[in-house]
Amino acid sequence: MEPQTWRCIRVRWRRPNASDLTVAGALYYLLYLQPEVPLLIDAVVSMLSLRCIRVDRAD
Repeated sequence: MEPQTWRCIRVRWRRPNASDLTVAGALYYLLYLQPEVPLLIDAVVSMLSLRCIRVDRAD
């Protein structure tokens, strides 16, 4: 096995745009209307669609 060289991983936070909030709200509403989707899944999907947390490699 060869040794792996790991780079630093950077986590950044940014504020959501109005378009991100609109998409998140629409996704939440559409998933909320589906009776077979749990409420927790609705909230998680809408939070992930905000794109507030960015993970990338720091060079």
